[in-house]
Amino acid sequence: MNKKFENKNRPKAKTHTAKTPKHGARYVAAHGVREVLVDGTPLDIALSSQALFVQLERRDRAFARLIAATVFRRMGQIDKVLAPFVKKTPTDYALAVLRTGAAQILFLDTPAYAAVNASVALLRRSKKTAHMAGMANAVLRRVTEQGPTLLAETSTLDNIPKWLRTSWTEAYGAEACGQMAEMLAKEPPLDLTPKLGIDGPAGEILPGGTIRLAKAGDVRALAGYDDGDWWVQDISAALPVRLLGDIKGKRVLDMCAAPGGKTLQLAAAGANVTALDKNQDRLERVKENLARTKLSAEIVVGDAAKWRDPENPSGHGFDIVILDAPCTATGTFRRRPDVLYSKRPADIESLARIQEKLLMAAARHVAPGGTLVYCTCSLQKREGEEQISKFMQNRTDFRLNSLLGMDALGMSEAATAEGMFRVLPHYLREKGGMDGFFIATFTRC
Repeated sequence: MNKKFENKNRPKAKTHTAKTPKHGARYVAAHGVREVLVDGTPLDIALSSQALFVQLERRDRAFARLIAATVFRRMGQIDKVLAPFVKKTPTDYALAVLRTGAAQILFLDTPAYAAVNASVALLRRSKKTAHMAGMANAVLRRVTEQGPTLLAETSTLDNIPKWLRTSWTEAYGAEACGQMAEMLAKEPPLDLTPKLGIDGPAGEILPGGTIRLAKAGDVRALAGYDDGDWWVQDISAALPVRLLGDIKGKRVLDMCAAPGGKTLQLAAAGANVTALDKNQDRLERVKENLARTKLSAEIVVGDAAKWRDPENPSGHGFDIVILDAPCTATGTFRRRPDVLYSKRPADIESLARIQEKLLMAAARHVAPGGTLVYCTCSLQKREGEEQISKFMQNRTDFRLNSLLGMDALGMSEAATAEGMFRVLPHYLREKGGMDGFFIATFTRC
């Protein structure tokens, strides 16, 4: 975030129960942006948890999401355009209103008068912000007049927070970082994983069988949804299971399984799957998708770091264990641009400690000769390559498998010199890119 606009106090966000205002979608978007930046709440939750959100028409909900997501895709550029016109640091909500207003004017082709008038109206709704309505009116009118010129002087690299930009440039180079910034600025396509032998909706077929749709609309209205022919899953998230080859009849533990894409893949491939996760609500979604796709898996609610297999209390009971570990999820910014602003450097270390604990727990469940898969959707090497290096020092009974000969996507650059997979968001960029992902597999000696 531009330091000029950063509020150090970060007061607790409040639940909004207002009746549907005239500019309902914009109201929801502004409050959603505020809650992401103040509380670190994921954008989807910050939007959908508002009482007003459920009162909106489907079209208005989509508009609210589009406005808020555009703010996070273009935050750096928006702030650079706003900076010359904002003389005093606004409150969190007033700043969110300015950003959502500017996003509409600069990137969404919203008529300027509509964006300006709606933003002013939102601030006038409350006594606490009414005094800032005049400021917003003046600032956004300046954005309307001078914004395009100022915008031309910015770069998509401005939209990646400095600490992440520095980290990614050091890890992957300036050119790669620039290409990732270009992917952030674009709306991503929708990826579907079809059941084996099912064609799925008409779309582009990517390597590995993923179906890519340029524009999804209402997912539930797509052909095959009710029949359970497919599920939503980014091509990157589908890689770990695809790298396993034939798994029919094998006993597989999917640790931290929710939201369940890998569980569905494993079950569809004929494995005997145990899906383990401590979040019961998220596991309900896994159950719903299993029922819809007519697939089966054992669902277990439990802490993966402590869970014991009832069939093998001492461990060593699974042919394959997959750990898609909790992480900063920085690789998912194409679909979740807010993640770049809800995470902090300190989150990497705290999550890395959790990953280390879970990886050791996962190793306990692998049978001799079995396979352990570790993966994260993070672009931070602390959550990938460095995690693996430490694990190998602690567990000499595991051998790192080389993925150099398994070119699952037709792109050799994904395999590292050590034989792990490091997928970057700008891979397949001519087709819309893919989530950043890290994968390493081991065999227990």
